[in-house]
Amino acid sequence: MSLNLTHEIFIEAAMPTAVTEPGLAGLIAFGLDAEAATGPWHIELVLGDDALLQRLHREFMGLDSPTDIITFPEHDDLDDPGQPKGGQMYISVERAAEQAVEYGHSPTDEIRFLVLHGILHLCGWTDDTDADRTAMLARQTQLLRVFDRPGG
Repeated sequence: MSLNLTHEIFIEAAMPTAVTEPGLAGLIAFGLDAEAATGPWHIELVLGDDALLQRLHREFMGLDSPTDIITFPEHDDLDDPGQPKGGQMYISVERAAEQAVEYGHSPTDEIRFLVLHGILHLCGWTDDTDADRTAMLARQTQLLRVFDRPGG
């Protein structure tokens, strides 16, 4: 069974000019393909500001602070072939810009890194422990390098 992807991208904050909807759509498809995702998938990506992410963080996680990304999977059973997979990813463009300076890369690369983080969460990855987080961040780095290769 192959991947059948639909997506919606909502840009609600000022974006770096290098971040485009077609580029984000390609990155989403690449990340799912790299994780061997199959069947029907629907991804919603919302690129917002710190206020939006802080509100979601407070409402759904009880933490009244901004954050870089929050994901909401559509369902918990990724092995059920009859159920569409996917979910929503919310990214703070403001937080991405700040983190880009901290990590020494561009805001565009940080946004793309966060998109891959969300995709991995929707594919079942967790970052609850230090070991899980280290593995997840390494996978994101690897995926972004492959995606950025010519012909990648």
